[in-house]
Amino acid sequence: MPDYIYCPNCPKGKAHPFRRVNKTEQAYISSKRGKKDAPGYFRCEGKTSKGQCLWVQPRWNQGKGFSLPEDFS
Repeated sequence: MPDYIYCPNCPKGKAHPFRRVNKTEQAYISSKRGKKDAPGYFRCEGKTSKGQCLWVQPRWNQGKGFSLPEDFS
């Protein structure tokens, strides 16, 4: 069951489902943030005007979140 969290990239006013990052996303995060932290990241499953949301963050820590590159959409 996904966690519902407010996402800075998605339409405001409601929480969006987040899931654990997959292996490909985890590998990218490892290269940018370090291998130790990467497994703890979650990805927003919301939809934006451009398609799949690209926001990832550690569970309940939006301050350390960031957007994945467009090729992850």
